[in-house]
Amino acid sequence: MERRYFDDLSDGEVLDCQPVLITREAIIDFAKNFDPQPFHIDENAARESIFGGLVASSLHTLSACTRAVVHAQGDVTIISGVGMDEVNMFNPVRPGDTLWVKAWWTDLKRSRSKPDRGFAAIKCKVTNQRKEPVIEYGYRYLLARKAPELI
Repeated sequence: MERRYFDDLSDGEVLDCQPVLITREAIIDFAKNFDPQPFHIDENAARESIFGGLVASSLHTLSACTRAVVHAQGDVTIISGVGMDEVNMFNPVRPGDTLWVKAWWTDLKRSRSKPDRGFAAIKCKVTNQRKEPVIEYGYRYLLARKAPELI
């Protein structure tokens, strides 16, 4: 896989994200460690909730989709994450759901103060296997630029 720099990216470039399967076991394991709400870890309590059954934590959904995006980025010269855009959730994620992540690069800007760096964002829209919207969010990154003699 070829290393990619800020200068190699183009606005609107789509990332090829693999689908994400969310299992019952993964929902419960994640929730026990990071978000132990009853509707994430206890099937009886989940049935009595507004969800009517076990659902994944939104943090789990975001984390699982982040993994798919990072894999799709390949060897990009990310120096650091610098923020996240607003996260909006639309439909709960249930055991057995497959999530489809549509992600693309946007808002590419060279740094004014450090010419060896640039800023870029990734926007993400996630749907389930029924094509229902699940979550939308975005990341903002600081990336390395190519050496000036290569630009």
